[in-house]
Order: sequence, then structure tokens, then C-alpha cells
Amino acid sequence: MKKIIVFLLCLLPIFLLSCHKKDEETIIFDNSQPLALAPDVSWAVVTDPYAAYKENCGWQSTVKGHCRKGDILQVIGKSVDSNNEVWYLFENGWLPENCLGVYSNRYKAQSVSDKLLGNN
Repeated sequence: MKKIIVFLLCLLPIFLLSCHKKDEETIIFDNSQPLALAPDVSWAVVTDPYAAYKENCGWQSTVKGHCRKGDILQVIGKSVDSNNEVWYLFENGWLPENCLGVYSNRYKAQSVSDKLLGNN
């Protein structure tokens, strides 16, 4: 019995040291984007080198601004034009589906953006 107690006392420090969590393993949650994981919010990543925001969904519409490859945008709306092309609405205007990748949360979009820009 005495040998078992001594054995367990020898194992106790090993067990306690192995269960200690190091600071670099701590997960830190980023609250800068409160909608990053919202289930009803989609995020898009621009995949073309440059894309032009349109005033309305359609190729003939006026250009309102520009964005670049790797930009992460919160999707506000979605529409289909007369040519059955899908367009997404963002804060600065409309972009066609063919220049974007759309993701269910911002963290997935950030990962894709990092890969597109070579920030692995």
C-alpha cells in the first residue's frame, strides 16, 4: 500500500505540469466585427484584381466606385438581372457574382482573402 501511495505522489507533479495551459495556446476572440458569425449575414471576397461597384444591378449601370482583389465585404442584398446573372449589394454598390466568392461567416472570408493575397 505504501508503494502505491509513493508511486501516486510521484505521478502527481507530472500530471499537474502536463495540464498547465501555455499563454500562446489561449484563444482570443476578436470583437471588432460583431456580425462575423451571425447566421443571417454573408460575407464576400473580391476575386478579380479590380471590380467596379455599379449603381444598380446590371452591366449598363453607372460605376459608383472600385474595389480590389482580397477585399472583404458584408453582403446587404442579392438580385438577379434580366440576363439571369446574380448580383450582390454592398455598402458601396452592386457587384456581379463572377468577381466574388461568398461565404457564411467573416472568418472563412478572411482565410480566403489571406490566401488570395499570399498572407498565409
